Amino acid sequence: MNLPSSTPPSTSDSPHIAATPPEMCGQCQSRDSWVIHSARLRGILRFYCTHCLLRNHPASFCPTCFAFYDSSPPHQSRRVSCSDCNSNTHIHCAGDAKSPPYRCPPCRDPDGFSFFRPIVDENGARCMDKSLSDAFLCAAKIAASSMNKAVTFYRSEAERKGKDAAVAKKRAREALEDVLKLEEKAKLAVSKPSVEVSGNRDQKPKQSPASNGALKQIESSGAAATQVKKQSPSVVQVKQEK
Repeated sequence: MNLPSSTPPSTSDSPHIAATPPEMCGQCQSRDSWVIHSARLRGILRFYCTHCLLRNHPASFCPTCFAFYDSSPPHQSRRVSCSDCNSNTHIHCAGDAKSPPYRCPPCRDPDGFSFFRPIVDENGARCMDKSLSDAFLCAAKIAASSMNKAVTFYRSEAERKGKDAAVAKKRAREALEDVLKLEEKAKLAVSKPSVEVSGNRDQKPKQSPASNGALKQIESSGAAATQVKKQSPSVVQVKQEK
């Protein structure tokens, strides 16, 4: 299978992705847009070539047959773990090298080993055999799984922030209603004394019970004096007759 030629690099200004252009591997700096995978690693969207992507996800696949585990590695009785990178290799894939301490192929030759090194034919064209195709397919599955997990994570984050925004909106509405009620009470408290003062001006002053008794005594004495005056002419006439 022949591979297409690389394309000119382009840059991205998005703050949510790494500063590396999509056509460049963020680890080995190789430029080949056809074999660059996007994956979310440690909360950041990064771009890797096939080899670097597989090296950064050692527990997600078998480094020999490139079987993708998808978060469910083989049982401990059917796998052997690398003592350096914690990758899980099938026992039947490890062969005679499964005796501990086991080291996977990338860890046995960290400088010269590559998961994906395209073959260049006699015409200068790059091509892949079955082993390279399996490695590329495994890397693509890891990248897809990583992006699906990122979508799930950001969806849950959006839902959580939406709920928080709804609660904050409700609290803000309740606080605004409380402020309006307090303002209304303050207005009533300011207008009530002026109403009482204006009402008292139109009312007659109230008299105490003692003053009322004294007033009644004065009125009764005045009435007695009036009666005496009315009777005084007859009294004078009696005296004259005598």
